[in-house]
Amino acid sequence: MSKTKLLLSAVCVQVLLISLACPIKAQSATFAAERLLIVMPDDVVGFVATSGGDELKPAFEKTILGRIWSDAGVKTFREAIRKELIAKIGQDEPDLKEAGIFDLVEGVICQVTARPFVIGAALKNTIQGPPIYGFAILDAGPRKAEIAASLAKLESFAGEGDIIEIEVDSIKMHGPKHAGDVPGYWGWVGNYFVFAINDGEGHAIKHVQNKSGRSAPSCLQNVPGSGDALVLHIDREKLFNILRLIAGMEGGAGDDELAAIEAIIRELGLTNVKSLTERVGFAGPDIVANCLLEIPQPRTGLMSNFKTINLSMFDMVESGAISASAFNCDIAAIYDTVMNAGRTVIGDDFMEVEQGIAAVEAELNVKIRQALLESLSGPMLFYAMPSGTTIQLPQGGFVIIAELKDKKLWEESLAALGKFAAEKSEGMVQVSSQVQDGRTVHTWAVAPLAMMQIMPSWTIVGDRVVIGSNTAMLTSAVNQISSGTKSIRSTDGFKKVTAGLPGELVSFKYVDSKLQFTQLTTTLQQFWPMATMAASNAGLKLPFVLPQLSHIAQDMGPSCQYSWFDAKGLHSYYRGAGIEPSLGAVAGGAIGAGILMPALARSRQQAQYAVSMSNLKQLGLAVIMYADDHDGKLPDSLEQAKQHYGNSKVLESPLKPKDFAGPSYIYVSGHSTKADSTYRQIVIYENPEYCQDTINALFLDGHVERMQKDKFLEMLEATYKQLGREMPEIKFKD
Repeated sequence: MSKTKLLLSAVCVQVLLISLACPIKAQSATFAAERLLIVMPDDVVGFVATSGGDELKPAFEKTILGRIWSDAGVKTFREAIRKELIAKIGQDEPDLKEAGIFDLVEGVICQVTARPFVIGAALKNTIQGPPIYGFAILDAGPRKAEIAASLAKLESFAGEGDIIEIEVDSIKMHGPKHAGDVPGYWGWVGNYFVFAINDGEGHAIKHVQNKSGRSAPSCLQNVPGSGDALVLHIDREKLFNILRLIAGMEGGAGDDELAAIEAIIRELGLTNVKSLTERVGFAGPDIVANCLLEIPQPRTGLMSNFKTINLSMFDMVESGAISASAFNCDIAAIYDTVMNAGRTVIGDDFMEVEQGIAAVEAELNVKIRQALLESLSGPMLFYAMPSGTTIQLPQGGFVIIAELKDKKLWEESLAALGKFAAEKSEGMVQVSSQVQDGRTVHTWAVAPLAMMQIMPSWTIVGDRVVIGSNTAMLTSAVNQISSGTKSIRSTDGFKKVTAGLPGELVSFKYVDSKLQFTQLTTTLQQFWPMATMAASNAGLKLPFVLPQLSHIAQDMGPSCQYSWFDAKGLHSYYRGAGIEPSLGAVAGGAIGAGILMPALARSRQQAQYAVSMSNLKQLGLAVIMYADDHDGKLPDSLEQAKQHYGNSKVLESPLKPKDFAGPSYIYVSGHSTKADSTYRQIVIYENPEYCQDTINALFLDGHVERMQKDKFLEMLEATYKQLGREMPEIKFKD
């Protein structure tokens, strides 16, 4: 494997291991990310930035996530997995281990993530090539010497002469010797390390050299920051300007597609969406995220269909709920907006869509728009109960409560749907109804779900439909609605997070983080043994015991997330332990590390197949170019076409074992481009002696196929038959 591939492999593995270690936030008048953004280039389309671990570490260590990361048990667990992964990679890629690339890349990532950096894309004026370039800027600060030394060592792994010194805007930088159509460069401007691609003019370093009189982007003024662990911004207007420029540069080839996209956005009422900005940081034990979708008034289309909610809805939520959320939107109006957009953009062809919907409605005997969606136009509430809280609900469950405009129409529609499902499911779905306390309770039993105690049940209470994950959950929800006592609104946690909320909320979500964390870790403990077994089968030994974090869970407070409109647009706010997404990510990553090791090996093999096919493609072009100079006759050997493929590296397949002495590719001589059936004739193929089930082959028309062994033999035999020769004996690897 080449040094470049070893380096890329090391980078991928290190990012997997280290990305979660990047700490986040410190309070100051301006955050490090803000100060760094001053040196960004002009006309930025979008960027992602962070203040870096050096500034963020003190605040991060105070958070729940920081305490988990620093926990002794977690450190031991994390280090055990790290060592096992390194050992596994060392077995599979001994060259990588011997070269010390893994340790080097790990060090570079730790050094870089400790400092403020920004990655983004910006618009540029050009008459040739893409009108956009990418950039990354790192403020190395006091770490410049160590980062520079590590990066220099990384460069040393490149091939001799592959990296050269180039001049960009009078500054000496480094770049690839063969940049192609998209030039790139990297290097130092003072304490800033700059990397850019498709920026031969040096736009990315313009303000790095001179930042006087500049200030942080105005988009940050409307979104509060809290240390800026992460800053994200996308400018929709500039993004579409780029799309228009690209369409124009292609001679109008993409005009129709771009016009269709713009028409859809216009019909959906999203034309005046200007940008999206989000800032994530830390405050005490919590993660805090503020987001603004800038969309000034008047708001039309989709955005006009979101309505305000009243927190009194949460009186219907039981006090022991693990999470509860509410939103209010006109679903029927949203449906109309989407359908009208389809009619406008697609035109007469949209009639087929409408005819298809009509056919489905006829079969279901239900009007989707006029019955189901129209009936549900109003506030909706969802909540979940944890397992083990009551004898009646050992598995927990969920509840959905929605206001109805037409109760009779809703019942008739659901009855028709139930009948259709029961008839078509061949016994897999059973629908039943019974009267309880003067109400009709409808239950849908689906065989696989019923085994997990999930049997969706619903009933009508006043002007609302109540849906439970099973009849016990439904009964408990109905009792709560009837009594309204001991609701989640009466809990200290709910009162705490709802103090001082902005007006005109369009959505609100509450989570009991402590309870949810306990439930998630309990579930993970149950599945972890299976994960370790799967990893063991892949040759990876994971720790058998997960760290115990109950002592940290005790300090978790509730989390909340809500959205509201004001004159600037749609704001969103989150504050909480951040454990909901983080725990899932960590668990998925840990389990995936074991389960996906065989897949990673297969992915590496797939990449080798792709490189081999690329080699065959280049050799195919070479022999065809030779034939153009020789009246259509292909060369007698690949050596004769050497002047057309030049670099002899294309003759070596990455699939060939290191100890294999034979050639990578077998050439079939005697072809002519004037043959009657160029598509079916094989010209060059992978050496079968080191292939097992599949093999790459180049055909006379220039296309390359990866075929199963039997198909290849059939095609090769047909090729020799057309050439009037006997096919030689073909030996495959056992």
